[in-house]
Amino acid sequence: MAPTPLTPDEAARFRGNMSEWLAKELVEKGSLRLSAVDDPELQRHFQEAVHRASELLGRPVISMAGPRGMTFELGDQPLTDRQHPPLTP
Repeated sequence: MAPTPLTPDEAARFRGNMSEWLAKELVEKGSLRLSAVDDPELQRHFQEAVHRASELLGRPVISMAGPRGMTFELGDQPLTDRQHPPLTP
């Protein structure tokens, strides 16, 4: 059974909270893996959070999604103006 979709308000809170959490975890650990992120909609929300975390850190955040979850890694180099990912409203 698919999870209940997030409301627009819940999605906005998710992006904000998860962006900050991802940024903190990546600074501390360099990478992390979340095994429970296998739903395509949840993966999309995490991708949006990754873009925001990248902006917060000023460094690229690489994410890979697969059938067993998602992996996130903090890039080494600062972002250039051309690399800044667009923030999703």
